[in-house]
Amino acid sequence: MDPFEPIRSRAAALHDELLSVGEDPFDPLALVQAAVARRDLDLVWLPKDDPALKGAEALYDDQGGTICCEEDGDPVTRALLVAHELGHSELHAGSATCSKSDIDPSRSMETAPVGLQRVEDYGARERRELQANVYARELVLPRAFARALHLEQDLAAVAICERTKLPVALVRQQLFDALLLPPMVIEAEPAPQPSSTRKPDPSQDRAAEQRAKPFQLQAGPGTGKTRTLVKRVLSLLAEGFDPAAILILTFSNRAAGELSERLTAAAPEAAPKLWIGTFHAFGLDLVRRYHDRLQLTPNPSLFDRSDAIEVLEDILPALPLVHYRNLWDPAMVLRDIVGAVSRAKDEMVGPERYRELANAMRAKADALDEDARIAAAKCLEIADIYDLYEAALRRHGGVDFGDLIMRPARLLEEDEAVRIGVQFRHRHVLVDEYQDVNRASARLLKMVAGDGERLWVVGDARQSIYRFRGASSENMVRFTSDYNEAVIDQLGVNYRSTEQIVDSFVAVAPHMGASEGMLKLKLEADRGKGPGRPEIRSFETLDYEAEGVAASIRELETGGVQLRDQAVLCRTNGRLNEIASALEARGIPVLHLGSLFEREEVRDLLALLSLAVDPFGDALVRVGAMPRYDLSLQDVHCVSRYLRSLEKPALTGLAAAATAPGLSTSGREGIERLAADLKGISSSANAWEFLAVFLLDRTDMAKQLGNAASVTERMRAVAVWQFLNFVRDQSPVGRGIPIQRTLDRVRQLVLLAEERDLRQVPASALHLDAVRLMTVHGSKGLEFEAVHVPGLTVASFPSSNRGQRCPPPEGMIEGLGDISPADEAKRSHSDEEECLFFVALSRARTHLRLYHARKQRNGNGRSPSPFLKWLPPGMVREIPDPPRLALPPGVPEPQPITITWPTDWAVTDNRLGSYEKCPRRFFYTHVLGLGGARKPTAFSRTHDCLYDLLRWLADTRRSGDPELHEAEAAFEEIWRARGPADHAFAADYRKLASRLIAALLNAGAGHRFRDAEPLAIDFPNGRVLVEPNELAELPDGTVVIRRVRTGYKRSDEYDRLEYTLYHLAARRQFGSGAIVQALHLTDETHEPVVISPTKLGNRQKKSDSMLGGIASGEFPPEVDAVTCPRCPHFFICPSAPNGSLQLD
Repeated sequence: MDPFEPIRSRAAALHDELLSVGEDPFDPLALVQAAVARRDLDLVWLPKDDPALKGAEALYDDQGGTICCEEDGDPVTRALLVAHELGHSELHAGSATCSKSDIDPSRSMETAPVGLQRVEDYGARERRELQANVYARELVLPRAFARALHLEQDLAAVAICERTKLPVALVRQQLFDALLLPPMVIEAEPAPQPSSTRKPDPSQDRAAEQRAKPFQLQAGPGTGKTRTLVKRVLSLLAEGFDPAAILILTFSNRAAGELSERLTAAAPEAAPKLWIGTFHAFGLDLVRRYHDRLQLTPNPSLFDRSDAIEVLEDILPALPLVHYRNLWDPAMVLRDIVGAVSRAKDEMVGPERYRELANAMRAKADALDEDARIAAAKCLEIADIYDLYEAALRRHGGVDFGDLIMRPARLLEEDEAVRIGVQFRHRHVLVDEYQDVNRASARLLKMVAGDGERLWVVGDARQSIYRFRGASSENMVRFTSDYNEAVIDQLGVNYRSTEQIVDSFVAVAPHMGASEGMLKLKLEADRGKGPGRPEIRSFETLDYEAEGVAASIRELETGGVQLRDQAVLCRTNGRLNEIASALEARGIPVLHLGSLFEREEVRDLLALLSLAVDPFGDALVRVGAMPRYDLSLQDVHCVSRYLRSLEKPALTGLAAAATAPGLSTSGREGIERLAADLKGISSSANAWEFLAVFLLDRTDMAKQLGNAASVTERMRAVAVWQFLNFVRDQSPVGRGIPIQRTLDRVRQLVLLAEERDLRQVPASALHLDAVRLMTVHGSKGLEFEAVHVPGLTVASFPSSNRGQRCPPPEGMIEGLGDISPADEAKRSHSDEEECLFFVALSRARTHLRLYHARKQRNGNGRSPSPFLKWLPPGMVREIPDPPRLALPPGVPEPQPITITWPTDWAVTDNRLGSYEKCPRRFFYTHVLGLGGARKPTAFSRTHDCLYDLLRWLADTRRSGDPELHEAEAAFEEIWRARGPADHAFAADYRKLASRLIAALLNAGAGHRFRDAEPLAIDFPNGRVLVEPNELAELPDGTVVIRRVRTGYKRSDEYDRLEYTLYHLAARRQFGSGAIVQALHLTDETHEPVVISPTKLGNRQKKSDSMLGGIASGEFPPEVDAVTCPRCPHFFICPSAPNGSLQLD
């Protein structure tokens, strides 16, 4: 259950009590004062800085039963201060002293898991303040009351603010909570299991009572490691140790929150004094505490990976890179480079040491082969970027996630006074999930724990699943060498799973690389035998597998296992999305957000934000399709063309767009409604404010979401809540107005797959009766009555090792010896896949079902996962032809768009190539004429200038060959008008352009150029016009049709459709003697393009087929993880209004 729900219910109950005796809900101060009196507390108002306040704004004295608050401020501010302290009196043992930063009743109860919010302190004290804030908000404006005001009395958020005088942010947040999060049904807590029925495990008590030596507890799945850790803390408190001297570290906010809740329940007075949080939160605390010694500001900005890449994009052109040079598409290579820097920090390797290691590789490689020299050169390029990246962080006054561990660890290693102070403050150190530490974390821990006599760690090497960030089960093995006289013990009773399931993952353990150096896994199942063995269900195809999972879920539901007690665990998010769609299509509700920014209801909001900043109004394609506006496709086309003709921001032109020529009556009404909804909302507002006004004050969309009935509809509302929670916070870097920065950040997060944590379903929705869907990574620490694991085939689970795009220098990873970084990466990947399988099996309590398909999507066969062979035949039940749940009749299928084309319609070669890559993008760009507000970069602007020069050359060459100085002069004019002349590294781009111009002219030597007119190819389904970049003749009269590209030649370059069309056009226009050439300016490749007759024939058929698809209105989206977030139509795809389209 959501831990905040009892708190909110308690506050709401007091609010109702007060209303029952006549208190006014619209007078917050009087209401809160009445609440204080009803609880028999005294309320004292004191001047600011009164000594009795002890430097705080407000405090609660539990001994005297008194709340003291500053008397400054307006009545509502004082009411919220009192309500916050009343929350402490109601919820927490002991007194409370609260500063200004502690009191923010508008704060969301779940922070967005991106940026600083991922590592903010999550200890008991922080939890207490958040709980008091939530209590205060619920007391002055209960969700049920806010919901009634909005739904029944039809009061907008701004009207509620006027009536209550409460802050607008508080009212909006409470309305979002009330409308978008599903109402909680508070169930009675299950009766505690009698101790007589629970087999005692002496190893728990033995571990809790261990003293005077470093101690490592190896705790297998379901053995009660958290319970044992709590026992350990309670035993220390019972012996009289100061709770403020106890430090408890873990690796996730979820784990830290669970520990805080348990310890608060077990030791309410001591819990607030304990330091409980993640390693990164502890590092952030040290960074802030010792910021002056680290030469940082008191509260430095925290850069996540997308921030780091944005900083580096402007720096990269200044570097003389070879192996990592990609001016045209820097984000992807920068993703790998930033990952390499992060990995170095995981190993405590700074830029100086990184360069030393790279130079050592170069010196060693001189007498070796070419591969070794290239590997050294790559590492030296990373070293150059590492230097510049660190300089950029310093300029911005920021740190990244790696710095939060590496920099405090170094400080403690180098500064004895700081180290002694930290060790004195944290006398007892406990670490949960010790298998997830990396070397930087281990060294920081060593500096805090000293000789380790008061160090106590618990973990399971077989659940080490975060190796991609440097975590390694090797640190479990090294514990005895890191700490002398260390004691190792393990827990021996599994309290979670049936005997058959325990036996299955115990049988897997000996095959695992992570078991090396660990105690042998021996577990006794406390629950005894269950109803059956784990099952392996095999299917012919992936679609059949999804149908089989659906049938299995329904089968278990019929047998009494509720949907919310079942989970589907997949190795990848892609397969998870496919399973989610299959289940929902069959009427099985799922708790699954998937990629938040690609959900339809969230895309609607992103389109609205895009409409606010896009000068062309292209987002109208999606916004207009919303039921509230119900524009037809023809109406959207009319309005879109009209808005472009106005040459002013779309948001300001909406009202005038109601007069667009050709607009229908209903279309005019829809546009007028949209213009009224957005009137007066500033495009310079932040995204949260813009959407809050739209959803709560201007439209009934939040109301509709709040009235959701089905689980699927409620999950749409939850997704909107999650998105709104995300947009409240801004990135520390970025350009432009806040909404544009938000949109850019969304693109970057999706491109880099950094939005994974936003896929987590908020705790407030976990009670819904729906199947939980998550990756195996996301399931860590959870358990379910039934677990389904599809996709158990070779290359899927275990996944294929993709290698390292930026391998570390030799010697960076400690303890490898003679093993190469590449071999270590392979071993690490293999170990992690094995651990993921172990984790998946051990999440199940009673039912475990494993699935695999015999064929891939392309029809090729695929063998079962080798992991399945680790399960002895008698231990599992194999079902070769299991039941499947087919789609119900009437499920809608995608329909083509009816388009009336002009009689002379044709497409160019480039446009047909665009259709091949993504038909939906072709529809938006070339059918509707949408350009999208593409974010111009220095790279793209340079690229555009070069193509302008190509057009200048085509005109100039009619009268003769221009000299290089003439081309340079022409380009300089183009550059001043359109180039990135104001960019910090404009000179580097200009220098690059000069090199490409020279290559372009050199490639034209000896050619007599003609006018490059379009060349027509008529297919049965339509006409293609090939537009050659250059058309020339050689001295012998041979015609040359040339395609010019500014970038590099790709390995599969001539498989692109455009080259086939060039060949077909050349043959039909000039005969078989014509030559097709390709010119790639960046690598100065200039060569004839040769395509086999078979390939030409196949691609000719494909071209005609695509023309048929265009003619018949078939424009399906081609989803791609890299291309989509860069597409100008990312925020509107795949939406299209209803109706047909008549083109001029």
